[in-house]
Amino acid sequence: MTKPSILFIEPSGNTNLFDNYMRLPLLGGLYLATILSNKGYDIRILNENILRRKLDPFELRADIFCITALTPTANRAKFLAGQLKKLYPNSKIIMGGIHATLLVEEFMDVADHIVIGEAEGVILDIIENKHNEKIIHGSKIEDVNSLPLVNYSLLEGYECMDILPVMTSRGCPFDCNFCTVTKIFGKEFRMQSPERIVSEIENALSYVKCRDFFFYDDNFTANKKRVNEFCDLMLERKVEINWFAQVRSDLARDPELIKKMVNAGLRWVYIGFESINDATLKAFHKSQTKADIEKAIEVLHSFGVNIHGMFMFGEDHDTLQSFNETVEFAVKNEIDTVQFMILTPFPGTQTYTAMESEKRLIHKNWDYYNAMFAVFKPKNMSPTELMNESYKAYRKFYSLRRTLADTLFVLYNILLDAFVWNFRRTKMYTLDIMLLRAGAQILIRKYSSIYDSYLKYFFNAGKN
Repeated sequence: MTKPSILFIEPSGNTNLFDNYMRLPLLGGLYLATILSNKGYDIRILNENILRRKLDPFELRADIFCITALTPTANRAKFLAGQLKKLYPNSKIIMGGIHATLLVEEFMDVADHIVIGEAEGVILDIIENKHNEKIIHGSKIEDVNSLPLVNYSLLEGYECMDILPVMTSRGCPFDCNFCTVTKIFGKEFRMQSPERIVSEIENALSYVKCRDFFFYDDNFTANKKRVNEFCDLMLERKVEINWFAQVRSDLARDPELIKKMVNAGLRWVYIGFESINDATLKAFHKSQTKADIEKAIEVLHSFGVNIHGMFMFGEDHDTLQSFNETVEFAVKNEIDTVQFMILTPFPGTQTYTAMESEKRLIHKNWDYYNAMFAVFKPKNMSPTELMNESYKAYRKFYSLRRTLADTLFVLYNILLDAFVWNFRRTKMYTLDIMLLRAGAQILIRKYSSIYDSYLKYFFNAGKN
């Protein structure tokens, strides 16, 4: 009997500014596709962000469609599912992802099956018709080392990826009130072994020539013993890559580990600083202070690690002064690049529950739930002020004048060192960050129309 063809679809949503810098696939779909491919199924993965275009339902053919729904892509996911159901009534539609897990009722009329939570343990049974129910509960993968090594070739356009994603753990022991991670993966920290992480990297390198890696883990250094062993193994095997990881500011308490991570290829860290207001940090349940943030920046920079700092505006302690104070803090502490996000109450989070009960949500148009738009009523400002000031913060940090001044300063210091033949400091000077800032400035200007379109939607709906 011929096995059914299966198409995985990762829809795109409203573009976040930094989606243009990193166009990465979701690893959940890659794991599921690899599991099925290893069982002899005909598999393809289409990711609209990587393809840089919207898929036309008429061009899609498969016996089974597996569609991922995140909150910002939920409307697009539901549209595609509905269209495919009409076009191919005999095909099966399977929905999964964070949004489908948390708001399952939104997809009841367009899906044959909706998978709640982690799907690796149930996907084969679903495909083989061993589940008849519409809502199927996945089970946590206790041993994440048991997952197959990803087959990147199943993803159309994988050859063009210039940054490769790896996820080495699931779950988070922390409890930030705006985060959905614990709702999906739980608080238990399940992690791959150092040997398995290196195998993941070596496997990815067998598909593409790119040597830049991004660790999806929400806190890659949650278990420092594991990171130590991973770095030792990378150095022992002489695996030479550049890698970027999401970490917390508490990494600064272990300078020896940072040094080892740098020797093993660490180049950038992405840190959710969120705020420089201690009251706000406490409200977020961040378990850090402004002093912790300053110390982290100082220590990481002392080892030559670049920092992408992520801040969030709109918490109840924020005022109109918070925006300029945050930009000035980022400039003063020489954070290399920043992301100024607007607090977004994602379904399933403590923030969402609280704002819904307080009737502070302006709307539930998921297209705008991507940390770029004000979708709730802030306490100390209007929604339009929250959006406009966030946009101004971007423009101020990434101002062309500042970028040019910093570039000239770098070139000036290179010239001075050249006069005295001090080439030991060469590694200190890189124009990469200046190019990133210049690119960000272009993106911010380009996507100003997105802000304008939302304001029109906002006012036309009579919400302000």
